[in-house]
Amino acid sequence: MLDFIFYHTPIFYLIQSVWRDEAFSYFMAKPNLIQVIINTANDFNPPLYYSVLHVWMQIAGKSDEWLRLLSLFPHLLTVYFAYKLAAKLFNNKFAYFTALFTLFNPMLVYYAFEMRMYSFYALFTLCSLYFFYTKNWRWYIVVTVLGLYTHSFFPLIIFSYIFYLFLTKQFDFKSVFRVLTPLLFYLPWLPILIIQFLHSGNSWMFPVDIQLINSVLGNLFTSYEGTPGEMWKYTAILSGIIVIFFILGAKYHKKKALLFLTPIFLPLVIILGYSILRRPIYVNRYLIFVTVFEIMAISLGIWSIKNKTLQSVFAILWLIFVIALNLIIPPYHKKTDFKTAFAEINKKALQDDFVYSKTPIGFLESAYYFRNINNIFVYNPNNVSIPNYIGVNVVFPNTSKSSFPFLPAKTFLVNDDASFELIIIR
Repeated sequence: MLDFIFYHTPIFYLIQSVWRDEAFSYFMAKPNLIQVIINTANDFNPPLYYSVLHVWMQIAGKSDEWLRLLSLFPHLLTVYFAYKLAAKLFNNKFAYFTALFTLFNPMLVYYAFEMRMYSFYALFTLCSLYFFYTKNWRWYIVVTVLGLYTHSFFPLIIFSYIFYLFLTKQFDFKSVFRVLTPLLFYLPWLPILIIQFLHSGNSWMFPVDIQLINSVLGNLFTSYEGTPGEMWKYTAILSGIIVIFFILGAKYHKKKALLFLTPIFLPLVIILGYSILRRPIYVNRYLIFVTVFEIMAISLGIWSIKNKTLQSVFAILWLIFVIALNLIIPPYHKKTDFKTAFAEINKKALQDDFVYSKTPIGFLESAYYFRNINNIFVYNPNNVSIPNYIGVNVVFPNTSKSSFPFLPAKTFLVNDDASFELIIIR
């Protein structure tokens, strides 16, 4: 029973080994706040999350679980705002379904236990939608500015609102100005964003193909990123089912449907189109805001079913489905177990011993878990330039070593799969 809880529920996300992006977050947030902002200018994401994580680290220390729990708080707030929005869009009773549907969505759940900014990204998305819909412009500006300083794709949401105003014949100067106002507060960061984008040509991102296009809605709803490979056909089927509920909502509540469908399809067309025509920029998690709008659009589709019994049946089926996914998916999100490897290395290593990461890929996890941060390097015998997208250069600018130290120092050479060997040079 305990094995099932620890390895087949979202608890697994909380307790498993930290992976490269999470270790990167830790090292980005570790310096003083001024240095955090300076370092962030060399990354592709704005500084808000790293600044919040910096403060949280003073409370949580260096506990994997506590550092990850920071992301759970915005997820719970997302559920709260999902309820508030659904109560205004539908009714109080149906709002409970939407809240539960949000709570158990596998994409949101996964990032609710990761030491990254995506749970905050989802929260500010839903908050901006709520205040946009209720025309509470003061709070709309606040949460949208926070969103802009959380992720570089957040402007897509603002432009989607503008397009929504156009489609619903609300495209007047006053409304457009209100929606665009948060961008005024984003102007100081805009030159940095442009420079980051222009310098991001060397990337790890995979090309967009027809398989991804067919399954993208299902992938974003479930957090599926290609593992296991045979699941593509099922997320494609799920995408079709999701579209059916989109159509149901649009048939009976066109204006409300456009509120959700515009921020789903406009950004997808832009990102997928650019990825096909120029270079890949599509990554599931970068578009987690689409998941938020999917949840609301599916909820609208269910609410549009006039037969109350049938409406309840579909609501229950969707809830069962998302809960079941949270029991099936976790093993497929398993990270390389550097935690266990370094529990052994830290027992064996003396104060003057070293750890070398065999490639830059495993360096950040190794640096995170090794107890002597000053004695860890990338083994780079040919002095090959380390790609910026790996993140090593941002927080460890001088980390390459072309040779191993001599005795009495020993070197633990760590592979990307967290296996290691002991190197002794006499």
